[in-house]
Amino acid sequence: MSKHFVTCILILSCLSGVGQQQVNSVGFQLRPLIPNKFFNFEAAEGVSKDGELQSIWVPKVSLNFGMVVRFGFTDMFSAETGINLVRRNFQVESRLDSASIFNKTNFRVTGYEIPLRGLVYVRLGNDWFMNAAGGFSLDLYPSDAFSSSSEQVGANFYDFELYTDSQNWIQLALEANYGFEYRSKESGWFYVGASYHRPFQRMAVSQVEATWLTGTDRSLIELSGSYFTVDVRYFFHEDPERKKKMKKKK
Repeated sequence: MSKHFVTCILILSCLSGVGQQQVNSVGFQLRPLIPNKFFNFEAAEGVSKDGELQSIWVPKVSLNFGMVVRFGFTDMFSAETGINLVRRNFQVESRLDSASIFNKTNFRVTGYEIPLRGLVYVRLGNDWFMNAAGGFSLDLYPSDAFSSSSEQVGANFYDFELYTDSQNWIQLALEANYGFEYRSKESGWFYVGASYHRPFQRMAVSQVEATWLTGTDRSLIELSGSYFTVDVRYFFHEDPERKKKMKKKK
């Protein structure tokens, strides 16, 4: 049974457990992952044992997107879950000092997140709300990443192969969120905020292997998986008549 198949089963199980009568609002979100030194989503350097191969892992702007399901318990407290696809983009810049070779190799780490957050609201006006949220996320990494490239100097070729191995297929992460929300009675809810995601363990180990006619060398680093995002969300409008019918059935 492949990791991708089991991942799909877990996702479907998570979503099928949400009964329609319990859903207050359903929407989607877009969360760009922004490289940031303060939140540990930054460039990191790896050097081989002999110092011949030097590599820098540079994170690029990446993307987190998916669906959100929100349960409202009171006017001031709600809970959220859902499923997100996360694509982290990196560029690895490697240098072989003895041959004055410089190489750039791109790769992507793909994963899924199933969050569970509690939200507390503060009303700012008739239609405006401020909220703070905190909770946990189940992070899934169903596959490893591989990328390669090469450089040529005269008749000599220098091959660079990049292996990124996830350390745990499933791991737990901490999430914190803060933002503002506008609730339109006709058009749905619009949300803008920011989030911080921090796994309890390292996400992966990434290794560059350089091979040429007379030798081979390796450098590696650990990828933390932490990131900072700017969140944009939209929740679909729920018909008030439907709510009344649901209450009558109860």
